[in-house]
Amino acid sequence: MQNITVPDYYSKFNCIGPTCEDTCCSGWWNVTIDHDTYQKYQQSTQPELAPLFKLAVSKNTLPSADEGNNFGLMKMKPDGDCHFLQEDKLCAIHHFMGAEALSDTCRLYPRYLNQFGAQRERSLGISCPEAARLILLNPEPMQFDLIAAEPAIDGKPFTSYRFPSKSEGDPLQITVLNDFRAVIIAILQFREISLGARVMLLGFLLEEVDHILYAEQFSHASELLPTLESFVGMLAHPEKIEAQFTQIESDISRKLEIVARLSSQLLEKASSRFKECLQAAFEGLGADKDAAAENGDMMHKYMQSYQAFYKPFFQDKEYIFENYLVNQIINRLLPFTRASYLDLYRELVGNLSIVQVLLVGMAAKHKGLNEQLVIQLFQTFARNSTHNSRHLDNLLAALHTEAQDSFVGVMWMLKETKP
Repeated sequence: MQNITVPDYYSKFNCIGPTCEDTCCSGWWNVTIDHDTYQKYQQSTQPELAPLFKLAVSKNTLPSADEGNNFGLMKMKPDGDCHFLQEDKLCAIHHFMGAEALSDTCRLYPRYLNQFGAQRERSLGISCPEAARLILLNPEPMQFDLIAAEPAIDGKPFTSYRFPSKSEGDPLQITVLNDFRAVIIAILQFREISLGARVMLLGFLLEEVDHILYAEQFSHASELLPTLESFVGMLAHPEKIEAQFTQIESDISRKLEIVARLSSQLLEKASSRFKECLQAAFEGLGADKDAAAENGDMMHKYMQSYQAFYKPFFQDKEYIFENYLVNQIINRLLPFTRASYLDLYRELVGNLSIVQVLLVGMAAKHKGLNEQLVIQLFQTFARNSTHNSRHLDNLLAALHTEAQDSFVGVMWMLKETKP
């Protein structure tokens, strides 16, 4: 079995079990059960577990059901906890039957497993608190390693993505796409310009590539090489990139209105830890969940908190956002994904803006920020949004109008304050 590409944080991860402040065994997760595990649970005669298997594990009757990972479903208790979560915050299935008895979903979380062509990689999601700390708090630019494959993990089905081309199995194409990703990450890690300018430049790159990919004459990824080279060349002139970013007009009132609306929608089914963040942000900005963002008092408190509390904390910690964005590129498999680059860019910019605004509000409430608060917000936001298809639909709808159906049309969200 081939080696696996992983971010440098990956090998440092260990589940902290009962000391985790937001266990993955609670919170109304949708836990799917693979076919083999479903059969094992249904046939179990283990005295403590067999009755719970009958109660909590059922066959998946949704349209998404298949004979693989989505064959069965794990039902949660009314309070959102898993039926197999013990008082010591450990898993009863693991306790009585061992790790090998866990479903693929439970065994692999918070790992992301992806494949493109013959290339495989793993990463972690920040919806796990311990993973969030490892990913976000490293001040050094994220690097990548090769590790040996593990049959218990790498023998499982992978999420497979295909680049839109007539020659998707071509090794040269995979090489070009790896170059494409390297340029994306190089832009996001280019610390000679502001974070907003980096995300702006990424948008311009994706827009140019998008035009090439969907041109009628496009046939091979190698046609992207001149564009990639030109964007690498732009990094030699950071002052020009930053100057271009200053030309983007901000609209803080509209930004606050959109974030307030999306956050209110998330609040409806928010976990208790995420509610703490949302309520602190609303209170800090002088708004309840139904307040209009154009309220002058809210705008004043936002600007005041940004200057007094948010900006001083992140002045030398912008790497937290950088690590978040780079990890999203890995998890979302840009540029190998079938999904729309424009929608992925909207998602990236929109979620970044939501987190930034909420942090400004939390900073106002707490009269400052610390790493614990920042990690809590990133982690709980990921947990309450990544696994919520309604959030993505709402986000894309909020950032999509006929007049702004472009990469440039969403860049105003990158401006955190007025010039």
